Amino acid sequence: MSQSSAEVIARGAEAVLTRGTWHSRPVVVKDRIPKTYRKPELDTRLREARTRSESQLMAHARRAGVRTPLIYDIDMGKCIIVMEFIEGIIAKMVLQELPNRKELAMAIGRQVGKLHRADIVHGDLTTSNIIFQGQEPCFIDFGLGERSQEMEKKGVDMHLLKEALSSAHSEHSELYHAVACGYVDTYPEGERVLALVEEIEGRGRYT
Repeated sequence: MSQSSAEVIARGAEAVLTRGTWHSRPVVVKDRIPKTYRKPELDTRLREARTRSESQLMAHARRAGVRTPLIYDIDMGKCIIVMEFIEGIIAKMVLQELPNRKELAMAIGRQVGKLHRADIVHGDLTTSNIIFQGQEPCFIDFGLGERSQEMEKKGVDMHLLKEALSSAHSEHSELYHAVACGYVDTYPEGERVLALVEEIEGRGRYT
């Protein structure tokens, strides 16, 4: 990557995201940083496993018809993923500002349905991890994701998205309804998952 143009755009608990160029292409580099509080051997195994898992999930998602950043390079030794930089607007902003936000919310639901139909659980499904390029949502940050057939985990995914809508958007009920409509449109088991979302919410109220 071109170091002269490198720019740190985010620092998380697990990784640092840097924007730069790679063979003249705009990219984001995800660098899983070593954790000094872990034994070095364990730390290396964990970072390698999570790097491998995230890159595989993104590839599986693309095969399922869900837009994710293209992966250009992976350095397993350094636990680095070099991926396409997505030029767009995060869904959190889009769903607040654009007049066609309900249609865009439905588009999000359709794509989540495709993920779950392929047994891909995102793990951190919030409106900050979805970027719109025009009318098309692109899903990023699969670092907490996994392959799973468990309905409960898919329900947690949708619950996280519903919570994100509720915390940031005044029309959250209408937006979630639009998401749910798109979701069941592409995922045959969608109604079961949506029922689980209600159950998960109920557990939260009585704990």
